[in-house]
Amino acid sequence: MMNGVLLAIALTVDPNGLSVETALERIRTARAGGDSAAATVTVKGVNWLSRPVVFTAADHDIDFIGETDAMISGGIRLGGWKDLGGGVWETEAPKLPSGETMFFDQLWVDGRRAACARLPSEGWFKVAEAKQLPGGRNGAKYTEFVALSDETAKALAQVPEEDYPYLEVGVICKWSYGLRTLGSYSAETNSLTMATDFPWQPWKIWRPNDTQVAFFNVRSAFDAPGEWFLDMKAGKVRYRPLPGEDPARLEVIVPRQGVKALLRFAGDWRKRESVANIRFRNIAFAHAAAESTGNRPHPIDQYQAACRMDGMISLEGVRGIVFDACNFSHCAGYGLRFHSGCTGNRIVNCRISDPGAGGIWMGADEIGGPDIARKILKPNRPDSVAFNVVSNCVITGGGRYSPEGVGVCLSHCSDTAIVHNDIFDFYYSGISVGWTWGFYGSVSQRNDIGFNRIWDLGKGVMSDMGGVYTLGTSFGTKVHDNVIHDVRSYDYGGWGLYCDEGSEGIVEERNLIWNTTDGGFHQHYGVGCIIRNNIFAFNRMIGAVRMCRDVVQGVPCTLDFVNNIVYVKEGPLASDGVHCVGGIWANNLWYDVRGKDKAQFDKLDWDAWVASGKESGGVYGDPLFADPEHFNFTLNAESPALKLGFKPFDYSRAGSSLDR
Repeated sequence: MMNGVLLAIALTVDPNGLSVETALERIRTARAGGDSAAATVTVKGVNWLSRPVVFTAADHDIDFIGETDAMISGGIRLGGWKDLGGGVWETEAPKLPSGETMFFDQLWVDGRRAACARLPSEGWFKVAEAKQLPGGRNGAKYTEFVALSDETAKALAQVPEEDYPYLEVGVICKWSYGLRTLGSYSAETNSLTMATDFPWQPWKIWRPNDTQVAFFNVRSAFDAPGEWFLDMKAGKVRYRPLPGEDPARLEVIVPRQGVKALLRFAGDWRKRESVANIRFRNIAFAHAAAESTGNRPHPIDQYQAACRMDGMISLEGVRGIVFDACNFSHCAGYGLRFHSGCTGNRIVNCRISDPGAGGIWMGADEIGGPDIARKILKPNRPDSVAFNVVSNCVITGGGRYSPEGVGVCLSHCSDTAIVHNDIFDFYYSGISVGWTWGFYGSVSQRNDIGFNRIWDLGKGVMSDMGGVYTLGTSFGTKVHDNVIHDVRSYDYGGWGLYCDEGSEGIVEERNLIWNTTDGGFHQHYGVGCIIRNNIFAFNRMIGAVRMCRDVVQGVPCTLDFVNNIVYVKEGPLASDGVHCVGGIWANNLWYDVRGKDKAQFDKLDWDAWVASGKESGGVYGDPLFADPEHFNFTLNAESPALKLGFKPFDYSRAGSSLDR
């Protein structure tokens, strides 16, 4: 400050000059000297971090603006590649300060996540039998015994025992995924053991029908172009190039250990001291590490939706943080994670690609207790996550590190809008709302999930997922005007709209859903949800509409299903359990392409369904879509749906404008 006049703070960050961290320190020094004017930091080139940049409540009113190709990276470049012949290149692996070889399990080549040598090379092995017993090696709480199929055993027999400490075992169980280290393998019994501190939940016991395993960083599986292998014993990284790649021009990046988050916002919501009004525009953020530490893999266990993984941008106690026209890519966890005490933040016009788990997670870390049954927790608590916006973003290519990641997850979060986004190419759900199982209190109220395009989910890998997945009491929450298609589960549960345990008070309307493994709509159990004016088409297996339980915790389940169009060419129109759930079913149009004699409604034919009184005013008939085989669901003017009160909606409005 000069003569009592505030000076604008303008700094430039570039690889050969000022670092992001140093720029932040200079702004703090100016602020400490009395200069509280807004600050602008121009970011140029690629800025390589050696540790996370931490913002505190002392930081506020700063604009970070990137020039062309501005990037903040937590990676390490690997150069010096040598051609060993036989289609293999090699270079030195990064070292830890101790001089030991640094373990890592992610590697990117020219912006592409390269495949680590794995067994099997594609897909997953099945498990024959598994059990978990207390106690284990090196003080572990449990030992897992897994009997393998003959195919798996034959492949593992090629792995030398000295490689076991550096080999990772990925385990998918229904909707959950974990990484383990291999303890021992017995060829005689076709079984392996793994040590873990994570107990199996009753619903997550590894059963042959819903458990899959794969092995990563396997020397004997390093056999295909585009793959890499970390030889910890030799301290080398090996890579098999793709056609046309040149070692002199190849950019290979691995994550630096200790940089799980590139930016960490550490406001103190308990004291209501926020990191506030910091904006980022036109900056790329890339390359963040997983949990691995030192020279060994670090086992991870998940619960659902990769909930224990942090974000490449990790935020707690913030308000007024804006990311506009930024790119987030190449990390192990979520692109961004908003923890407790985050209000009034915006992510707009951004791209999130190749998040190792999911795109964005928003929600207070812990809310609950036995005293909150069927209560609505107000969003004015110090730890509230509320009034945030994710709009006009493209979120894609997730789950390559932890396949249970979600495109956008709102856990304990209220009054937040997820609108006009493209979310696709994930192994689990597209959007998830709520984080209480059963009829218990929730802060997940009044969220707006609208005009999103959500597709290519599940991919036949995970089970029990939805295009939009909800949990718990959510009064005022609306799921509307979304287009959801191609949700393909491994076993069960590839739904379009999925009202899971205790979903209550949600309105889902004007959504277009097609090509799902199971139902276009499924309610596990819930009360008072309204499903109206939606189109459910080409839903397979269990039926276009399905419900599971009619009374839970002494609460009779209900559902209002009104003015919807249901159109199938395989499976039933309404599946088991529908008839026992209360509520209003009225003015729906039902049609089975195979003919009326094939139409089934909770094991009833059409006449019996009508006679049962379940449907009031509904009609069986062709809705007269313009071209359903090519997914044009525009209605002909003579459609019987219009006479029933169905209101056509412009589903072309869904999605982001970034790629249009």
